[in-house]
Formats: sequence, structure tokens, C-alpha cells
Amino acid sequence: MLTTLLLLALAGQQTDPAPAPVKEKKICRMQETTGSRLGGKRICKTQAEWDEIAANARNDVETATGRLNTASGR
Repeated sequence: MLTTLLLLALAGQQTDPAPAPVKEKKICRMQETTGSRLGGKRICKTQAEWDEIAANARNDVETATGRLNTASGR
């Protein structure tokens, strides 16, 4: 009898389905092609991806600036 009650109690408990992952909004930007009079390309990425690209670009500039300062003796 106790087993039956436990089985009924467990059967009554339903696990809630996991919420669907939130789909991040895409942000589209135009990338101009250097040396071309034709239009550029439209690139769409999430905000996190754009932030990562910007951080990588800043890091590249800081690295290049550091190398220039070292080479010039500053």
C-alpha cells in the first residue's frame, strides 16, 4: 500500500519543461569594401558577437601601438 501511494505521488509530480533558450536579436551593419564603388556587404551578428569583434580590434591596435613604441625607443 505504501508503495502504491509513493508511485501515485511521483506520478502526480510533473517536471516543468525547460524554457526555450532566448534567441538573441541580430544587429545588421554594412561593411564597406575598400577600393570599390559598389555597395558593401550586409553583416548580421548578435550584440555579443559585435562586442567581441570590437574588443579584438582594440586589442590588435594596442598590441601594434606597443610594438611601434618599443621599436622607436619610447
